[in-house]
Amino acid sequence: MTGAETEAGAGARTGARAVPPGELPGVRAQLRAVAADLAAGLNCLWLVTDAMVESGLADELYRGALSAAPVRVDVPPPASAPPHVTEPEPGPGAGESGGWADADELPFLDLPDDGFDLDLGWSLDGAPPRVPAPRKEPTGPRYDPHGLLARLGKELSVDADEAVASLVAPDRYGRPVVGIRAWAETEATGTRTGAPTGTQTGVLPGAATGVVPAAATGAPHGASSGAPTGVLPAAATGAPHGAHVERLFRSLAAAVKDAGLPPAERPRLLVVARLRDLPESLPDELRHGLGDTAVHWWWGVLGRLDTATAIAPVLDHAPGTSGRDRHRHSDPLAERIRRAVRSETVVEVCGPDLELARLLALDWDGARHTLGAALGRCLARSPGPVPADCPPLRRIGALLRPGAELRQAWARGAVVSWEGRLRAHVGVWHPAAPSSPATGEAEDRLTALVSQAQQRVLTPWIEEARQRLAVRALGHLNRPVATLVAGYSARPPAYLGRDPERAFLELQVGELLRAHIGGALALPTRDAALLRLLVDARNVLAHRSVLYDRTLDELCAELSQADLRAP
Repeated sequence: MTGAETEAGAGARTGARAVPPGELPGVRAQLRAVAADLAAGLNCLWLVTDAMVESGLADELYRGALSAAPVRVDVPPPASAPPHVTEPEPGPGAGESGGWADADELPFLDLPDDGFDLDLGWSLDGAPPRVPAPRKEPTGPRYDPHGLLARLGKELSVDADEAVASLVAPDRYGRPVVGIRAWAETEATGTRTGAPTGTQTGVLPGAATGVVPAAATGAPHGASSGAPTGVLPAAATGAPHGAHVERLFRSLAAAVKDAGLPPAERPRLLVVARLRDLPESLPDELRHGLGDTAVHWWWGVLGRLDTATAIAPVLDHAPGTSGRDRHRHSDPLAERIRRAVRSETVVEVCGPDLELARLLALDWDGARHTLGAALGRCLARSPGPVPADCPPLRRIGALLRPGAELRQAWARGAVVSWEGRLRAHVGVWHPAAPSSPATGEAEDRLTALVSQAQQRVLTPWIEEARQRLAVRALGHLNRPVATLVAGYSARPPAYLGRDPERAFLELQVGELLRAHIGGALALPTRDAALLRLLVDARNVLAHRSVLYDRTLDELCAELSQADLRAP
C-alpha cells in the first residue's frame, strides 16, 4: 500500500482530508533548504529512504523541489526498451556471410530500362540471393536512446555527447536546474537490450571539454583509450549502480570549472536518490567539495508537530475515546484533554512514520488496554522494518546525518532521527500481529512511550490545577501561613523568606495534601478530591508508569470542573 493510497483510504473511510506532505512544517523547511542551495549555485543531492520511493513520496518531493526553480529541465525516466528483434536464420546453402552481403561490394549496374528482361548469365546454383545487409547504428553508450545523457540531450534538443557542453555554452539563455530521479535510473539498469552488457550511459570526466583522462579509461598515462570522446570504453564493465549519475556530476563540475562560470550563472543538478542508487562513496565525496554540491538527508526532517498535523484530520473522525461516542459527551474541555493525550500517544509511538500514525489513529479507540493489539494490526498492514534491519544503537544523540554504520538501517527505515535523538522504528521491537501482543521488553518500551505522552500533555494541566488550588487554599487556612510553610514545605524558597504567602503558593501537591491531612488546611470536599487525584497522577507519571483509563477519565473530568469553580 502506497502513501497516496493510505491517505485516500483514510479520507474515504472518515471523510477527512489528508494533509499533503508538502504542507507539513518539517517538509517545507527542507524544501526551502534545497531551494536556497540551488539558488546559490550549488548542485543538490537529496537522499531519501526506500519506503519513500515505494510510496511515491520521493517523487512528490522531487517535483516540489524542482518546481521552485524558474528554469528547469526534468529528465524523464528511462522508457521501456524496444523488443529485441531476432534476425532470420540463414537458409540452406548460405555462405559464411550468412546470406547477407555488404551493399558496397555489389556491382552497380546502370542499365537502360527498355522493357526487355536480360539474361546476364548469373547462376544462383540453388543458393538464396545475396541482398544488402540492413545498416545498424554502432552500439555503445553514446548511442543508447534510453541513456541518461541521451534523454538529457533530447530535452535540450542536442545530441547526447553535446548535452553537458550545451549546459555551459556561453550563448545559452538561462542556466537550468536539471532534475534526475536516480531510483528510476537504477530500476532501468539491466532491463534494456539496446546496449551491450556492461556498458553504461554517460560521459567521462572531461568529456565536455573533449579530453578524457587516461586514468578514467584504464589506459596508461598519455595513451589513448581508443574510444570516442565522451564514451565509456567497453573494458569498463561491472560499474556500480549510479555510475552514470556520478559521471554526470563529475563531467558537469569539470565543464563548469573550464567555463569559469560564477555561482549565479551555473547549471545545477537536483538528484533525488536512495543510497542503493549511487556508488557508496559518492555522498561523502560530494559533501567534501566535489562539484560544489550540497547533500541533504531525509534525517530529522519530521518532528512531533509534523506527525500531529498529519493525524489531526483523522482524529476528528476516529472511534470514541475509551469506547464512548465523543459527539455525545457533555464536557468539551475533558474531551479536549483526552484527545490531546490520544494524539500525543500516537505521535510518541509512531514517531515520524506518517503512514503508521494515520493507521493507528484510525484503528485505536484511545483505551490503554487496546493499544498493543491495534498497533500490531497496523504494523501488519503497513510493511516496515524487521528486527534484523536494525543494528544495536550504541548512543542516543543523533548527528546531522546517519553514520556509516547506520546508513543501511536508515535506508530501510529501521533507524530514524526523532527530535534530535536516535530511535529504532517501532516495528523493530513490537510484533506485527494482533494475535501476538507485546510482552516483556516490548511491553516495557510501549509503556514508557505512553507514559511520556501522558506526561507531555497532563503535566501542564496538573501544575495549573495546583496553582489554582493553592490560591483557593489561602482562604481555608487553620494556622498562620508562615507556620504552615515552615512545617510542611520540604525546601522553603530562600528568596521568599519574607513573603510567606508567595512561599505558600509554591507548595507542591504532596505538601498541600499533607497539610490538609494534618489539619493545617480545611479544603472543601471537591478541592480535596482533586488534590488527591493530582498527587496520584503526578506520582504515577513521575515513575514512568501509565494512568489507567478510569483514572485518566476521572482526572480529565475533575480538571474540567475545577476550571469552572471560582478561586
